[in-house]
Amino acid sequence: MVITSANLRQQLAAAPFGLLIFNRKQTILYQNQTAVRLLTNEALAELLHDVALADGRAASHTRTLNLPEDHSLSWWLCPLENGVLVWVEDLSAQRRLEKSTQLFLNSLSHELRTPLTAVLAHIELLRAPDLPDAIRENSLNQIHQETNRMARLVQDLLTLSRLETAGPLAVRPIDLALLVESVVSDFILIAEEKEMLVSLQVDSALPPVLADSDRLRQVFINVLDNAVKYGRAADKITIQLTHTLPHVSVLIQDSGPGIPAHHLPQITTPLFRARTDIPGSGLGLAIAAEIVRQHGGGLQISSSTQGETGTAVTFFLPVQSGD
Repeated sequence: MVITSANLRQQLAAAPFGLLIFNRKQTILYQNQTAVRLLTNEALAELLHDVALADGRAASHTRTLNLPEDHSLSWWLCPLENGVLVWVEDLSAQRRLEKSTQLFLNSLSHELRTPLTAVLAHIELLRAPDLPDAIRENSLNQIHQETNRMARLVQDLLTLSRLETAGPLAVRPIDLALLVESVVSDFILIAEEKEMLVSLQVDSALPPVLADSDRLRQVFINVLDNAVKYGRAADKITIQLTHTLPHVSVLIQDSGPGIPAHHLPQITTPLFRARTDIPGSGLGLAIAAEIVRQHGGGLQISSSTQGETGTAVTFFLPVQSGD
C-alpha cells in the first residue's frame, strides 16, 4: 500500500482527481492535493461513513454527493486487503454546464414558440371564408415578420456556433477608422428616422489594428444595432477610437435608457434579453463578446438607468507591431 516511486508520487500529487488511501481504522494514509481541496468537512464526514462500510470483501461502488453552492462530488471506493482506495471527482463544472445548457434550451424554446404561435394563429385566421382584404393583408404581414424573426434567430445561432468552432482569425493590419465609418454609414438613416445622432471621434494618426476585418465589423454592427434599437428620440451614440499604448481602445457610448444593474452580469449570455417588448434574438452581444474574446480581449459593458449616462461598451485591439 506504500507508494514508493518518487515520480509516481509527484504525478499523483498533482492529478486532477482526488486520491486517498485509508487503513481499516479509517485513518488516511495518503491523500493528494486535489483530495485536500475537494473534501470539505461535510464531504469528508460522508466519505468516512462510506469507508467504514467497506471491507476487504465488499465490491467496488460509487456515490455522488450534492453539496451547498452547486458543488457536486462523486467518489469510487475500491476495497483493498488492508484498507480502501478512494477516487474523488469534482462534478461541479459538469453540473453547471448541464444547468446552463438546460437554461439555454428553455430560452431557445421560448424564443421559437412565441413567433410560431403567432404564425399558426394567423394561418388559422386566413382559413376563414370571406375574410376582409385588410385583415388578410395584416395577417400575411405578421406571418412574414414572425418567420423573418425565426430566420434571424436561427442565423444568429449558426453564427455563434461557427465562431465557437471556427479556425484561426484572418488577422491583418486594418484601418479601423475606415471600417467603423463604413458601418456607421449603414446606421445613419435608421438613426435619423428615430431622430438619434451618431458621431465618430478618431484620434489623429490612429495606427492600424491587427484584427479579422469581417468579424470585427460584426462587433460594431451588433453593438450599434442594440444602441439604435433600444434608443429613444434625441438620444446620442458616440464612437471613440483612441490610441492607448499598446492598444487602440474602442468606446461605444449611448445616452439611451440604460440596462438595469441586475441584468449586466447576464447581458452577453446567449438568448438573454433585458427587454422583451422590442424584437431581437438575444444573441447580438453574445456574438460580439465572442469575437472580441477571440481577438484576445473582453467586452466591458457598464450602464446606468439614471439620467443620460446610458450604456458604454469598451474593448481593446492590438496595434500593428512597430507603430
